[in-house]
Parts: sequence; C-alpha cells; structure tokens
Amino acid sequence: MDEYYQVIRRLPEQLQARLATLPSGEAPGVREIRLRSGRPAELRGERTLYPDRAGGFCDDPAGSPALTHSQLQECFYALCGQSVHSRAPELRQGFVTLPGGHRVGVAGIPIREETGLIAGFKTVTSLNLRIARRCSVSLSPEAAQALQNFTGLLVAGPPGSGKTTLLRAVAAQLCRMGQTVAVVDERCELFPCGMQGFAFELPLHCDVLSAWPKARGILQAVRTLCPDVILCDELGDGEEVRAVMQGLHAGVRFVLTVHAASREDLSRRPPLRELTSTGAFDRLILLESSLHPGRIRQVMGL
Repeated sequence: MDEYYQVIRRLPEQLQARLATLPSGEAPGVREIRLRSGRPAELRGERTLYPDRAGGFCDDPAGSPALTHSQLQECFYALCGQSVHSRAPELRQGFVTLPGGHRVGVAGIPIREETGLIAGFKTVTSLNLRIARRCSVSLSPEAAQALQNFTGLLVAGPPGSGKTTLLRAVAAQLCRMGQTVAVVDERCELFPCGMQGFAFELPLHCDVLSAWPKARGILQAVRTLCPDVILCDELGDGEEVRAVMQGLHAGVRFVLTVHAASREDLSRRPPLRELTSTGAFDRLILLESSLHPGRIRQVMGL
C-alpha cells in the first residue's frame, strides 16, 4: 500500500473516504496534502489535484468544495490522536509526527505561555501533511568519497530537497564501512519507530534515539552509545550547535543536515557560521530543489 493511503487513514472518516478515491496510479506522486480553513483540500506533488464535486479529482480549485473551519479542527484533533495535550512538545515546534515518519505542519493562533513559548493552538487554520516515503537514493561516487576520512559533513538544501532521504543513505554507507553510528531522530522521520519497533530495517552498527530533542540526544549519545559518528537532521538553533561542539570535543564526528541553498547561506546564519568556523566540518553536499529529492548538485570542501 502506498504511503499516501497510510496518511489519510489518520483523517476523519468522511474526508478519509473521499481522498481514498484517488486513483492508485496517482497516489505515489503525492508529496503533500494541504488542508486550509475555507479552502479545498489540495494534493501536491508531480501535479496539484483537488477533490471535485462529482467524486473525482481535478486541477481547478474552483471546482472543489472548501473545508469548513470546524472540519479543519476535526482533522487537527484526529491527527493528534484526539489528545492534543500529549502532542504539546511537538506542537511547540509547529508540527505533529505521525506513525511512519509522516509530519504534519500546523498553522493557526497560538497559545502562549508566560515565558513566550508556544504551548499549543487556540484554533488551527492550516495543516500540511508531508508524506514520508521510504525511497532510497544511491550515493554518487563523489559523495561516497566524501565519507572517506572526513572530519565532518554538512548536507544542505532547501525544504523538500531530500536531505532526510540522503541522510539515511549516508547512515547505511557509514555502517557498511564498519562505523558505529548514532542517529538523533527528534521527529521520528529518519528511522520511524513506534511501540511495535522500527517501520523498516535499520543498518547494522546503528543506534537511534527516537523523539529526543536534538541537543539532549546528542549529549546522551556521546555519554552512553560511544559512537564514531552522530547523524542529526535539520540542525537549527544555538543550543543544538553547542551540543555538537561538546560532541566534537569528545572526538565524535558529525553528519548534519541544514536548511541552506548554497555555501554562502551557511555564513548568513549565526549558529551555522559558528559551526563552520571551528574547522570541524570539511565537506559539504549541496542538494537540488524539491523537484528532484535526494539529487546531489555538488560535493565540495569547506
């Protein structure tokens, strides 16, 4: 069964049944399901489709019925498993992770704590269901060579460019090389794990800290797992960078993904500029756009 159908099973029954009528040949091309208050459901991928009033799908939003605000709230509660409170740690960061590593981005009016942190949402106005597919990519000869005797590796690309997919391939390659790899998988997207175990087979020599905040997970991996290399997806803030610095001082190498479209972008973000200035990262892999997820544009030194 395509991952598209796994995702829509998390939606309320009526919308689930409607989206399930998508022809099976179209499902593998859907990368996102976008739900917005007062707007029609939108299936985005190789092309954009909308459920039409005749029970089929069309490429014209004018022919598609809009979701009401109350219907969108029902979708939100369903995606949270009817327990929004239990999803508070994720919602503070603006997303919910579904079994299988699928991620739901959330927009709306936030509930703010006295500290200024986001505690949840008063009402939701948009949901973006990003479908995580277990697609594999082959490392190019240049990328495979970059893993030989590297000091540290950054994988950079815009959103949707396949950074997570490539990171899985890097983890597998490092394990084949006999390296002990620790993966800090805060959003359970790299190697999705639930109460029944992992959604698919892990590489040998690979340990995964699922649902750990990146900064704490990095320090935990250094203290308890004795890895040769730590992998993290979407490194961002200063606390995470400081945790990486502590790991570097302990002699651990890192492979990290970051949001950046070019080498110059790295220097524009203070936390990443601090990281690259240490000299602990000597390789950079730049990815193409979201039109070609996982495709490597360039491998270069830093």
